[in-house]
Amino acid sequence: MRAWLAVLTGTLFLALVTPGCDDDDKQPGPGQGDSGVPGDPDGGGAGDGGVSPDFACNVARQEGCGTGQSCHFADLAGGKTGSRCFAAACDVVLQNCAQGQRCTYVSAGAVTERRCVEAGTVAEGGRCTLSPTDGGPEFDTCAAGLFCKDERQDDGGVGFFCRKLCHTSSQCTDSRECNTVLRLAGTSELPLLCGPRSQPCDPFAQGCAAPLSCYPSSSGPVCAGSGTRATGESCDFSNQCSPGSACVNTGQGLNCRPLCRPSSSPACTTGTCRPLNDNPGVGACIP
Repeated sequence: MRAWLAVLTGTLFLALVTPGCDDDDKQPGPGQGDSGVPGDPDGGGAGDGGVSPDFACNVARQEGCGTGQSCHFADLAGGKTGSRCFAAACDVVLQNCAQGQRCTYVSAGAVTERRCVEAGTVAEGGRCTLSPTDGGPEFDTCAAGLFCKDERQDDGGVGFFCRKLCHTSSQCTDSRECNTVLRLAGTSELPLLCGPRSQPCDPFAQGCAAPLSCYPSSSGPVCAGSGTRATGESCDFSNQCSPGSACVNTGQGLNCRPLCRPSSSPACTTGTCRPLNDNPGVGACIP
């Protein structure tokens, strides 16, 4: 069942940071794969009220959607990623199914959707498989609130483990963060799982081990997979940008801007150095 495999294993989530704003939300966004180190998605920069039209609702706070809907990151047209409200039979984080059942992503043919099914028995961190079926809907053997995710092992192989579904890091346990995205066949929803914490770094020293670079995030600067987009190019997430820059809202949409120190060098060659939320001493050059 391809629907339950993480196509982008261990995907990093980083904040869409908005300069000059006092909102303490920290909405994340997906970046690079296997060697990425997570940021902290406890709220929203671009997803909390129309800063970017791509982000129609707030994933972490579950705001902006109607009754019977929940907010999830989503694949959008043109290869973009944003957030959208989705109606479904249940919520994979709230686990609002009847007793003895769980809400999870179920694959039936070419469609994957959230449904209430019989709860599995495998606990968080345990090895998991698909439930046996006779050509019917497929889902994994994890307990309620968990999802079976592929993970690369030290020997180069792949194992499958139950990891907790989440909307925000406060819902995670064992010092993990809500930072891993699942891209599932048959749905445009991008649910989140709790993953390992990120490695902090200095965005002006760029001391991360290759192929990672240091980017601002909602939990401060962290090492993440390096992007290539140049200054002024549109972006959805900070680590889509080249090292030394970040994805910020300039008032003309989201695009990559150079990093700067608001009170000292490096200064901006053009524009004004505006502080970035949740990243003390780090700013971006805004035209």
